[in-house]
Amino acid sequence: MWVSDSESEASWGEVFSDLSRRGLRGVRYVVSDDHKGMRKAIARHFQGVLWQRCQVHFVRNVLNHTAARDKALVLAALRSITEAPTLVSARKALQETIETLARRVPKVAALLDDHGEEILTVYQLPERHRKRMRSTNMLERTNQEIKRRTGVIRNFPNEQACLRLVSAWMIELNQEWMERIYFTMEEPQETAAEAAKNAA
Repeated sequence: MWVSDSESEASWGEVFSDLSRRGLRGVRYVVSDDHKGMRKAIARHFQGVLWQRCQVHFVRNVLNHTAARDKALVLAALRSITEAPTLVSARKALQETIETLARRVPKVAALLDDHGEEILTVYQLPERHRKRMRSTNMLERTNQEIKRRTGVIRNFPNEQACLRLVSAWMIELNQEWMERIYFTMEEPQETAAEAAKNAA
């Protein structure tokens, strides 16, 4: 855990450098929001890595540029992109959405035209991993809990006091997650019915 007063490139760079010193190797895929400091640090410390823009953050950002009367239309169009079964169909849905929304919601169409590809990197992963790896939802829930616990303190006397409080809760959370499997890297086992169908 680290305490920092900003999300600058330098702050994230310190985090990534520390992880590297502690043995982190072989990073091939990173999912995050579009924070400029973080993105610059990712590009510098994990050169050539696949970067996925969090789809949930992106959808929220798009809806912030959408009038209330158009939100349902835009949300349905975005789902056609993010829930497409393949990269080819996702790109097709993206292009169709840009063309459909160009007149009615030009700001959204421009956002999709400029940044739509950033939410499609997840299609380079195995299909069974995509749902878990297309957003930072799990991390966001953790961040909300940290904010809830630290918010009641208002001012910590020093950095160590903050670390003690947050790390105590994170240890508890880690113990909970040790009993779960978020996703497995192993190939799924075929059922007998699937095997028979595939053999036919």
